[in-house]
Amino acid sequence: MRVVASFSKLDEVRFVSHLDMQRLFQRAFRRAGLPLAYSQGFNPHPLLSFATALSVGYTSDCEYFDITLSEPIPTDGFVSRVNAVLPVGVMITDAVDAGGFKGSLTPLMRSADYSVKMRFERDLSSRELHNAAEALLGGDIFVDKKTKGGIKSVDIRPMLISLSVSEADGNSAKLDISGKLTAEGGLPLELLFGALYEKLGVNAETRVHRKRIEMDWTVLK
Repeated sequence: MRVVASFSKLDEVRFVSHLDMQRLFQRAFRRAGLPLAYSQGFNPHPLLSFATALSVGYTSDCEYFDITLSEPIPTDGFVSRVNAVLPVGVMITDAVDAGGFKGSLTPLMRSADYSVKMRFERDLSSRELHNAAEALLGGDIFVDKKTKGGIKSVDIRPMLISLSVSEADGNSAKLDISGKLTAEGGLPLELLFGALYEKLGVNAETRVHRKRIEMDWTVLK
């Protein structure tokens, strides 16, 4: 049986790395007494995979993983048993039987929505923020991106779907951002923030929360 599940990762664990999250879930599955299926070979491990990694320091309502079990169990029982042993800040929010689906979750991703809280080094007017957002949306956004071939100047504007300022008050603001998220890569938020700071002439501390990942679930139907 293959289970596809969604989970939240909140403030209490926002500095836990992706690798440690994998270990956390593996321990939780064992503590919950789940009938795990394992890989073959010299170093067997649970057949667990995640759709994508969440950057350290970010929080989320909508991360996804799949886990293969050696025997079927009710999905509501899966959720309750695992949640009972997960630490504060991590909770499975839904789980479904993937049926005969054999592929990876990663190619099913399409885009992601984010809520970003910013605290700037000085006060800014609402008009300054809106003008900077409109300027980013209205043209190319060339940034220096680290690649296997070295640092390259790339245009990330095609990865940005929408950007709006929902709140602005002195040195704090809240932005709503939507960007592409696919198997080939996603909108690099930190580089986008850098381009925004350049427009504004000021840096900021940020808190990023992923609200939604758009997935193409038609393959599971």
